[in-house]
Formats: sequence, structure tokens, C-alpha cells
Amino acid sequence: MKVRKFRPTNRLTALIKERGGIMAKDAIAAAEAGVESLRESSMAALDEAIAEIERRFGRDTPERVTEVYEGLYVLGSRIIDVSAFVSDAGIDKAAVSLCTLVDSCEHAGYWRWDAVDVHIDALRLLRAHGAELPLDQREAMLQGLYRVSNYRPEEA
Repeated sequence: MKVRKFRPTNRLTALIKERGGIMAKDAIAAAEAGVESLRESSMAALDEAIAEIERRFGRDTPERVTEVYEGLYVLGSRIIDVSAFVSDAGIDKAAVSLCTLVDSCEHAGYWRWDAVDVHIDALRLLRAHGAELPLDQREAMLQGLYRVSNYRPEEA
């Protein structure tokens, strides 16, 4: 028995070996410029999502008891989607915690408004001052949110 070995041509390898094209540093610079062009619209979408959360689910909104869980979850997800430009503020992690809380509430079948209010306050604070907070204070706040979102009153 004879074994024949062969290597199929790899298109990417051929392109890399080909002369011309764009330098890696130029491609990176172009990608960064492309991402930077999304900053303004992302920040506007972030602010709109937080404002809508406050308007629909805020402490002073009596109609919030009629809202569906999915509404707050979608708004929290929207914050996660556009928070890349403020990743040093921790707002993305707070939004993940909010989504975890909403899942918990839906599973339990009732809202935990005190926990929702804490998350809304944290989102507002992190959006305004998150990047300026000392890392240990920001992390302590996020750890507190995680504890609140994972707390199960029925198991206490």
C-alpha cells in the first residue's frame, strides 16, 4: 500500500506571500479609525438606553409594575452592545448584572424593585463617573451588584 501526501493550497497563505497589499500597521490604523467613527453614535445609544430604563423602570414610575421582564432585559443588552467605548467605566459589567437580575426576577415571577433601583443608580453613576472612580471602589460596586443580582430571596 502506498500513501500519497498532499497539501491543498491555502488561499490565505498565498495572499500573505503575494507582494503588495496593505501593511499590518496600516490595516490596524484603518480599523481603529473605523471603530472610532462609531463612538458618537454608540455613546448616544448608551445614553438613550439608560434614559429609557429610567423612564420605564425608574423609582418614580408607577407604571413600571406593568412592564414585562423582556423590556428591561433588552435595554440592558443594548447597553452591553454599545459600551465598548466606556469599558474602563464598568458600565458593561453593571448591565450584565442587571440582565442577570432580570432573569432572576422572571424566574421567581416577581420584580425585586429595590435591586432594580440599585442597578439603575449604578448605571447612572458609572456612566457619569465610572472611569474616574478608583479601580478598587469601582470593583467593590460591581461586586455588590453581582451579589444583589444573584440573591434569591426564596432561598434565604
